Amino acid sequence: MKYKYLDAARGLALLLVMISHAHGLSSFLIFYYIQVFFIISGYIYKPGRSYGETIKKKAKRLLIPYFGYSALLWCFYAVIRRDGAAMKQSLFGVFYSRFCLYKTAEGAENVYLLDIANGAMWYLTAFFVTSLLFYLIAEKCLSDIKITVAVSVVLLAVTMLLNELPILLPWSIDIAGIATVLMLIGAWMHKKDFFEKKCAWWLVAVNLIIYVGLVVFNGRLNMSIREYGRFDSLSVPFFLIISVTGSTLCIWVCKWVEQTKIGSFLSYIGNHTIELMCLHMLGLELFEVVARHFVDVSAYAGAAEWIYAAIRVTVAVAGALIAGAVIARVKGCLLKIKGN
Repeated sequence: MKYKYLDAARGLALLLVMISHAHGLSSFLIFYYIQVFFIISGYIYKPGRSYGETIKKKAKRLLIPYFGYSALLWCFYAVIRRDGAAMKQSLFGVFYSRFCLYKTAEGAENVYLLDIANGAMWYLTAFFVTSLLFYLIAEKCLSDIKITVAVSVVLLAVTMLLNELPILLPWSIDIAGIATVLMLIGAWMHKKDFFEKKCAWWLVAVNLIIYVGLVVFNGRLNMSIREYGRFDSLSVPFFLIISVTGSTLCIWVCKWVEQTKIGSFLSYIGNHTIELMCLHMLGLELFEVVARHFVDVSAYAGAAEWIYAAIRVTVAVAGALIAGAVIARVKGCLLKIKGN
């Protein structure tokens, strides 16, 4: 079954990611925008496939684009502006697949690894590692809510323990536990047809109040660098609730606009997650480099600043979609030649 509103929710979250990278956004708009991808993945989970078949499909979907786009970006930056030592560190970053080495909150001199316009690509390897765990336990957990609760408690405890480490583990191993819990919640939501039912206004209001209240209470979040809130490891449960309530609100909004042109646009964006996730930061950076030759970008403020950000994001999105289409066409031609 195709859920257009879930594609739209992915599209909305991805647009918020790109706008946030270009300009910054209110915390109330962005503190769920990565977690919603995990909840949606759990929601569309289909039991019955073999573990090996499922993981092979995920590897093809996530890892081939990750390493393929990473190779293109690495070569591009090696040609235009990077010295040998910097490119070695960037190459290490591709294989380590974390934005930086140390937790930002630790205050130590950090080592930034995903520095070739690939900062958003950590999500692909994080999603793959989470999938390894989720698909291993999903059917057993979904057979009994008590098992799900017990497993979730263990995974949250492990997440809190791993959060005490000073370094961020490769491929986001340290956040796979809580990401798996999000996928389990999404799978249970699907089992109960949560988003298929008409939601009451009071339920929307309760979700909104909880989300806004906890965002204010818990403080800054950033899943990519294991930042769960002002209480560090003790913020993990609050992070989970913020993730679920914020994602739920996002999906409800997209369901309400599903049949509109806005819904169709968001759905289109959501169906091109991989290329946009991998290439939008390059587009943003190149646009900024070119723009600075013609205008004083730093002088923009207020409405002018937002107009500039909107144009920058639009160009980056269009460029990423075109580049993705060209790469797909080239890949298709190569496979056709190989087949002949």
